[in-house]
Amino acid sequence: MRRILVALMGCALLALSLTTGSAQAAVEAGPSASQLLAKTQNCQQISNGKYSFDEGGAATVPVCQTNGAVFFTADMDIDCDGVRTTQCNENTDCCFYPDTAFHTSTDQPLNAAQLPYIVLPQPTSTWDYRNYGIDGGSVVAVIYNNQVTYAVVGDTGPTSIIGEASYATAVSLGINPDPKNGGTEGPVTYVVFPNTHVNPIENHANAVSLGEQVATQFVGGTTPPPAGTAGPIKGIGGKCVDVAGANNANGTAVQLYDCNGTNAQQWTVGTDGTVKALGKCLDVTSAGTANGTPTQLWDCNGSGAQKWTANAAKNLVNTGSGKCLDATGNSSANGTRLQIWTCGTGANQKWTLP
Repeated sequence: MRRILVALMGCALLALSLTTGSAQAAVEAGPSASQLLAKTQNCQQISNGKYSFDEGGAATVPVCQTNGAVFFTADMDIDCDGVRTTQCNENTDCCFYPDTAFHTSTDQPLNAAQLPYIVLPQPTSTWDYRNYGIDGGSVVAVIYNNQVTYAVVGDTGPTSIIGEASYATAVSLGINPDPKNGGTEGPVTYVVFPNTHVNPIENHANAVSLGEQVATQFVGGTTPPPAGTAGPIKGIGGKCVDVAGANNANGTAVQLYDCNGTNAQQWTVGTDGTVKALGKCLDVTSAGTANGTPTQLWDCNGSGAQKWTANAAKNLVNTGSGKCLDATGNSSANGTRLQIWTCGTGANQKWTLP
């Protein structure tokens, strides 16, 4: 929750804009800070009023919408709630609270020291984020000092103020993360992408992958970014769809392998029909339609060989061929090549998407 430190420490402390030598580098892939900010110059206000930086301050911050994304420009106060860590606990933070509004996939509070997340105002008549396709796990681009980092919506705070993010978000942007005297007066711009969901919410790599995808579409097109999810795709034997050798070269085999959480198993499933990993698309080799045609990784090109639809039977159907993604030989062995085959009811054609 928001730290009310003005009266305790004085305005000067909140005005600090410090950087730390150990700060992580900002995300370099995806759009630049200037490209994202160029798309937030025009505010179509969607909030019924405005928010303050701090309790009792002037209400000057509207929540805006443009090109399908929701954004606001504010300060950044440090949220240290959730799991107790060396950085975030009752001793480091006067107002520490051992919980967050949204939980991990194992129903635990988020870890503010490890996970980049932002805080949104609790829903009121002023603005209810839930009415705009936003919820816990929605992906966010956070922009400060010509840097971009990707985060998720992870907590909610007081109803009248806006502009707060986790300890880890501050670190990733070179902002002093100390909950006692850190943060920055900004400007910090938060671009939230509706109808996105990072799964699991605690996997930052998934947030980066999905964030880069929707942010690229946000700056490059005139239509709203498509909804999407990111994470592992699981099949027969509980094995994961995997890019062989984590190699993103065109033609790399797509296979089954023990789930290991690597980027080679992090797939972004978009409503445009694409299934992406390592920046490329799940593709049917040579746009084949015959049973047994193998799948591979290839540059995204918009063809039917790269369009997939999940049905209620948990099949993943290739649009170009009408055939289903299939684990060869009904096998769950590591290295089993994935192919297309006439859709059936076998376990080797059942997929759990992120």
